[in-house]
Amino acid sequence: MPYPILDGGAFSLYYTALGLMLQKADLKIYALNTPKDWADPDGIPVDFKGKSRFEFSVVDTRFRYLRALRNLFAGGSYFVERFFSEKFRAGLIKILQEEVFDIIQLEHVYLCLYLETIRKYSKAKVVLRPQNVENQVWNRFMKNRMNPATRAFLFIATWRLEKFEREMARKADGIITISPGDEEVFRRYAPGTPVVSVPIGFDFMNTGSFTENRHPGRFPVFYHLGSMDWFPNIQGLKWFIKEVFPLVINENPEFIFRLAGKKMPAWFYERQGKNLIVDGEVGDSLKYNVDKAILIVPLLSGGGLRAKIVEAMALGKTILSTTIGAEGIPYTDQENILIADSKEEFAIQIKKCMNSQEFCRKIGRNARKLALENYDCNHTASQMIQFYHGLTAVSKPFH
Repeated sequence: MPYPILDGGAFSLYYTALGLMLQKADLKIYALNTPKDWADPDGIPVDFKGKSRFEFSVVDTRFRYLRALRNLFAGGSYFVERFFSEKFRAGLIKILQEEVFDIIQLEHVYLCLYLETIRKYSKAKVVLRPQNVENQVWNRFMKNRMNPATRAFLFIATWRLEKFEREMARKADGIITISPGDEEVFRRYAPGTPVVSVPIGFDFMNTGSFTENRHPGRFPVFYHLGSMDWFPNIQGLKWFIKEVFPLVINENPEFIFRLAGKKMPAWFYERQGKNLIVDGEVGDSLKYNVDKAILIVPLLSGGGLRAKIVEAMALGKTILSTTIGAEGIPYTDQENILIADSKEEFAIQIKKCMNSQEFCRKIGRNARKLALENYDCNHTASQMIQFYHGLTAVSKPFH
């Protein structure tokens, strides 16, 4: 679902659609709404909903242990299987029978489950837009400790997922990745398929009032904002609190870290105190960002491009991230971002930020400049449309 913008998937879809509409594309969105992450369709801005001719179908993607066990003997990947729904397929067929499209863009590799249906009912070019290399995310996750049974299941499911990703990449007419690293991977998966990298976009028209006074509150306030039902976020933040916190607080007792995001696990609430404040889910991420100075992104696994880093850069925030967290961003360490990959490095960078507000402002200004140059949704949508033209040889406005 494209709204509310509480995670990277919604962020990517909303601003991609907004950019395409600004480019005068005739757009239609058909979305999955899952019980696990239910989004009220009435909460979507009326203007956006009307211009995108928005429709959705409910698809239950919740993890079922019995189905997962059966899937081990069925041959496919359970990660993929969860996203198939006859109801969603029926709605898709109805749309394809009623309308003619130039391009059908699948905003996740799992939606390639419906590729055969699309081919049957439409002559449109099909573009795959993977949010990351899914099997890479799971492979990184498996490097961390877990019980042998879980590791064995994930190994099989991830191996099958990679096989699915490779096959679907070859079947698509074109692929738009969100980072150069992902572009390289998909070029290897599908040597004969056109592939281009176009990053996540952002609407800078909404940020002017947020950047005039970047630190109106107490300085410095460190924070993290992200979806807390995504395991790389949970994994990274637990590591940060267990390993980095003691080093930082020992030397800087006044250190404050605020934590926000949907589906916040109880583990974090149980560790609240003077130095850790858990805000939970917030309704407006832009407003939440405004009185905070340094965004911490301690990812140890994951992939793609972090939407919340793009948003924070657009607002002129200082970003302190691991190398994995900053993947896909054309950054320069110590100029427009701060990189740390060990607990000692995090402690050093946090101390540097606490000691100099001007240093943080400099990093933030450079971060906003980088974001303006690379992530304006109007520009990224224009890049997409150029790619569509190359696939279709159509010069008229796109449907």
